[in-house]
This record gives sequence, C-alpha cells and structure tokens, in this order.
Amino acid sequence: MRAIHLLAVMVSAPLLSVPALASPNDEEAVAVDPKDKLVCKRQQATGTRFFKKICKTAAQWDALAEQHRRDLREAIDRPQIEIRRN
Repeated sequence: MRAIHLLAVMVSAPLLSVPALASPNDEEAVAVDPKDKLVCKRQQATGTRFFKKICKTAAQWDALAEQHRRDLREAIDRPQIEIRRN
C-alpha cells in the first residue's frame, strides 16, 4: 500500500511543477481598471461587538468618501444660530 502512494506521488510531482499555459483571454482579465477592484472593509455597528463585512469597488469607496466630505463641509459652513430681528 505504501508503494502505491509513493508511486502516485512520484508520477504526479512533475505534473504539478509544469506552469499553466496562459491563454489570450487571461491577459484581458489582468488589464482591469484598479478602480474596479473589490475592497472589503469591516464595520462595527453601534451597540454590538460584532463586525459586518462590507464590500464595494474602490470607485464606490472613493465616491462615498467624497460625499462624506461634502456633507461635512456643508455642516461646517451652515450657520448654527439663526438670528431674526423684528
């Protein structure tokens, strides 16, 4: 039984070391825009110790960050107290 396992390993070892042949379609898949790369982040909800995994593309994360910046600028620039004089 041991000889069969040894023979199987000796026969399959050269097959594992042969590099896979690349097809022309593989090159197209590699040339993907970096903004389309999926990025996952862990977010912890208030009131729990567990994390939630949120996955979006890099472009979506950038758009979300820009929207948060715009909202913050608007909150800072908005007058805090409205003064009316009669």
